[in-house]
Amino acid sequence: MAWFAPATLEKFKRFRKLRRAWISFCLLMLLFVVSLFSEWIANDTPWLLKHDGKLYWPRLQQLSEDQFFGNGILTEPAFHALQSSDVFAKGSGNWMRWAPLRYSPENTVSPEQIQLDNVLRIERRRLQRVSELRVNAGGAFRAGRESEWFFAGEEPQLPPEIVEALKPRFDNQPAPAVQVVDPGGRFVWSLSDYEPLSRAPRSLRLLLREKLPEDLPTDIFNLLADAAERPGWWTELPEGVQTEAARMMITAQTVPVNPLSYSDAAGRGWEIRMQKETVQFPFRPVKNHPLGLDQSGRDVLVLILYATRISLIFGFILVFFSMLIGTILGGIQGYFGGYTDLVGQRLIEIYGAIPFLYAMIYLGSVFGRSFGLLLFVYAIFNWIGISYYMRAEFLKLRKQPFTEAAHSLGLPTGRIMWKHLLPNALVPLITFFPFSLVGAIGSLSALDYIGFGLPVGTPSWGDLLNQAQTYRYAWWLIAYPALTLFVVILLGVFIGEGLRSAFDPKRETHWEA
Repeated sequence: MAWFAPATLEKFKRFRKLRRAWISFCLLMLLFVVSLFSEWIANDTPWLLKHDGKLYWPRLQQLSEDQFFGNGILTEPAFHALQSSDVFAKGSGNWMRWAPLRYSPENTVSPEQIQLDNVLRIERRRLQRVSELRVNAGGAFRAGRESEWFFAGEEPQLPPEIVEALKPRFDNQPAPAVQVVDPGGRFVWSLSDYEPLSRAPRSLRLLLREKLPEDLPTDIFNLLADAAERPGWWTELPEGVQTEAARMMITAQTVPVNPLSYSDAAGRGWEIRMQKETVQFPFRPVKNHPLGLDQSGRDVLVLILYATRISLIFGFILVFFSMLIGTILGGIQGYFGGYTDLVGQRLIEIYGAIPFLYAMIYLGSVFGRSFGLLLFVYAIFNWIGISYYMRAEFLKLRKQPFTEAAHSLGLPTGRIMWKHLLPNALVPLITFFPFSLVGAIGSLSALDYIGFGLPVGTPSWGDLLNQAQTYRYAWWLIAYPALTLFVVILLGVFIGEGLRSAFDPKRETHWEA
């Protein structure tokens, strides 16, 4: 730390006293260090393996199937399948020692590997009676199916509100949708909204819907497939329906079945649905996969762990090179001033007008998407902002007495800029670093989300969020990546606020009478 100016060191000490900022810094560094050891935390290759009394290090040695099965196959074995084989059966003396998470980002889980409870979901719900009534301009009716229940065999009597609503429709005038509850409260009359046609309609359709109680429960039962228990209403089913439902229970254990509809003694319609949960990716959190699986069957927790490392490394490297370029160019402008500063500013303004996203799309289509290309394109555009601040700092410091003294001693320009000016111009670099890091991580996630970021298959928070947009039911693809991104950005913001407070020049300013 001797390279830093004494005043800068004092500000670092002040930063450590800011509890929230210092804790956030420690947590972010801990998260970064943990992510650097992702291969040792999550991997589909075991750390250590014992076979026939010999120890192997699969991550350091090249092993083949022939060493375990003697089948002449020299490719690396699938260690998950190998552990399930008879060679590593209990009591064989052979064993494996795995990482805490036994999967890698490239490792896809097969549906057979996911342990699900042997549960059959049986749901019974009331069916709403629906019918229709055709009425013409003269008032003649033509009833549809099941209309007997609605009118109990009597002549339909239209409610006054429906009669009034029919008039503008027969006059071919626009009219809004209308719903009227029958005086008996058993069903609802419905007319859809009407837009004028080329000629007036000859007849109109009235929809009749049974009015079900709002508090009508839906019976749902989770039954073990081999259990003899049945829900309470099971014994009340008609004999033929009960036989068909029992057959459905057997079939639903292996393949999806269509709903079974029936009517009870009172003429009410019911529907029975049976479903056994099957594995379709993306899949919800289950045992061994606490954060669920993505659309390819990859473990979301493993993807988030590796994505954290990629995002933080990308952010640190990008901010470092952006600040390096911005410091060099801004420092040259500020130190020399004059025409160097004037021409440099005009060139930067022209360069800054180039749209970054278009450049990224073009270069990606030519060279392909890659981590290096994305880092390079971002770095050559991301330095402009910091160069303005460094230019201002060097413009301010070049006329200070210590700079004039260095000139008087005949020190070379490079030494003056590097040893005397830069240590006193670090405030913008230090205070903007966390915010630039947060911006870089957010930008990477945004580019991955829209499909112009890292190559397909690379662990990324943005890619998981993009999958969540396709599979709206997969809440785990939204919640966990978004939470991780939020935590990292929040820690960065807290660190930035702490540095800005610690390096605030107003803290060192005082008035004298």
